[in-house]
Amino acid sequence: MYDAYGNWFPGMKELMQNAMKTIMKANPAIYVLRERVRKGLQLYQAQPQEAFLSSSNYSELFNDDNKLFVDDVNVYRVVSHSTFEGNTAVKVLNGALFMLNPKTGQLFLKIIHSSVFQGQKRRTQLSKWKSAEEVAALVRSLPREEQPKQIIITRKGILDPLEVHMLDFPNISIRPTELHLPFGAALRIDKLLDIVNTAKEPAMVMFNIYDNWMKNGCSPYVCFNRLILLMRALSVNHDKVNMILHPDSSIKTEDHHLWPSFTNEQWKNVESQLADLVLSDYSKKYNVNINSLTQNEIRDIILGQDIRAPSVRRQKIAEIENQKKLDHTEGTSQLTAVKTKTVNVHGEEIVTVTTSAHEQAKFESKADWRNRAISTGTLHLRANKVFVSSGDLAETDCFAYVFPKNLLSKFIRSGDTRTQIGGYLFGKSPDDNDMVKEIRSIVLFPQIGDNHHVEFPSELPESPYLEGLEPLGWVHTLPSGVEEGANETSELLTHTKMVTNFRWDTKSAAISVSFTPGSVTLTSYNATKTGYRWAAQNLSALGSSVGLANYSPSYKKKTPLILTDAFKGFFMVPDTNIWNYSFIANSWSEEMEYDIKLDQPIPFYHELHRPLHFVNFNQIEANNALEADQEDVFA
Repeated sequence: MYDAYGNWFPGMKELMQNAMKTIMKANPAIYVLRERVRKGLQLYQAQPQEAFLSSSNYSELFNDDNKLFVDDVNVYRVVSHSTFEGNTAVKVLNGALFMLNPKTGQLFLKIIHSSVFQGQKRRTQLSKWKSAEEVAALVRSLPREEQPKQIIITRKGILDPLEVHMLDFPNISIRPTELHLPFGAALRIDKLLDIVNTAKEPAMVMFNIYDNWMKNGCSPYVCFNRLILLMRALSVNHDKVNMILHPDSSIKTEDHHLWPSFTNEQWKNVESQLADLVLSDYSKKYNVNINSLTQNEIRDIILGQDIRAPSVRRQKIAEIENQKKLDHTEGTSQLTAVKTKTVNVHGEEIVTVTTSAHEQAKFESKADWRNRAISTGTLHLRANKVFVSSGDLAETDCFAYVFPKNLLSKFIRSGDTRTQIGGYLFGKSPDDNDMVKEIRSIVLFPQIGDNHHVEFPSELPESPYLEGLEPLGWVHTLPSGVEEGANETSELLTHTKMVTNFRWDTKSAAISVSFTPGSVTLTSYNATKTGYRWAAQNLSALGSSVGLANYSPSYKKKTPLILTDAFKGFFMVPDTNIWNYSFIANSWSEEMEYDIKLDQPIPFYHELHRPLHFVNFNQIEANNALEADQEDVFA
């Protein structure tokens, strides 16, 4: 950016423009200043920027376009030592600029002789400009079809110098990378180090750093990953890598190769050892358990991508951070200032600022019934996948139960994912076998349940529809995620109480419908004699959410159970249709009387089961004036 004033004679303006272009091109500092001013003032149209190279997109390196990696880590190398006078003397060594085509493995190693830096100040800055100059010289020397479409720089410090020197190549994009690529370890390869150290003058050396890997059937992607792994391991421990690459004297390295000659199978073994070396070093540095790393995290570590905390620790850190946020929210909620504007009868505006939480706290149900009501909409899908855990059909001291599928499906759809529901079983034996019991009906009684047990009235209902049927036991749902010991204890105590109160046969069964992820498991149990005696002594513990310590699994045993669609059963429900009293617990009592009728049960969250949720709606619809504590939800 420049200005010129005065009288122009013919041809002077064009001459000055060309002269200024040449001056700015020859003097990088002027160009950099102009670019910074131009970018700072946004005097340009935003150019499309490519995403930084990362572990998620580095496969783009191997598409049709030529690309060139540029690494200037080893351009300026020094060694320091203390002098006799106590000062520190610095000696400049020969350096090398690493330029690699990842698709072909072609390595351009430009040796930077130490004489370049003699008598120079600001040598680090000079090394960056020298590197950019050498990259531009290489690109100019290549045929047009071999020139790279993209130059990927491993360090951002070379970006500005490279932009200056690549002005003649506007179609070549310069792309930074997020990967900390280990190309700096190139001079740990003995052959390359010898060539650089013994050089007497600047020179360009060319190698195929992939040796003959691609001829042996390896793709450029595999070759590049192998190279990164080798260099990463060299940067970790040079001596151990040499031992892995040369385990004995039989392993030879060709004169024109950089790496030992291995077969593909041998390379797999070597790569495994190198990966273990890199990961063990990482685990020591950052105190990380290698077994907690995922495959993606291992890939990122080898490539040099910055990764988050490994999986196991990440979860703990997230929990701690969430807890801190929660504590911070709770601690600061009392200090939140609320400004309230009101107008009195005189029309004066009154502004009140309060910092207390009075009348600002919001209360929500801990039962979270809304989300549970929504989740019951998927219960019918579980009924499509039923597993039956049956006892031995050869047992002679217990009944075999036949459960109709239509009863099971409707019973599942009527339930809840967190609360147990129960029903009495009625049925009869077929004419040819008294040891088989066909379940013909489920009676849903008025009940209150939680995730551990279900309570039932003390009276057994009667109905003409149940004539000719005998009580066979009871059935209940079993939510997932509940302690197994508490469930088994509660089931045995409840079953014993029913058998005692209703004088049922001791062979009657307790059938559990367990909600497992995506499915349902059906199990039938019968209490043994010792189980009945133990339960009779511990009935006072019924309803406890903790399993009793002296409970034994031998107190009950599995009975044979068969699921069938050969016949269908029917439901009996209270004549009021209300069988779930979880939302109206004050209306339920153990001594309550009820009649039953033949009908389908209404769902657990039906509006008849939760009338209090609809009281406000009914009052609003009646067009009555709202009370002070009511809110017009339709306003």
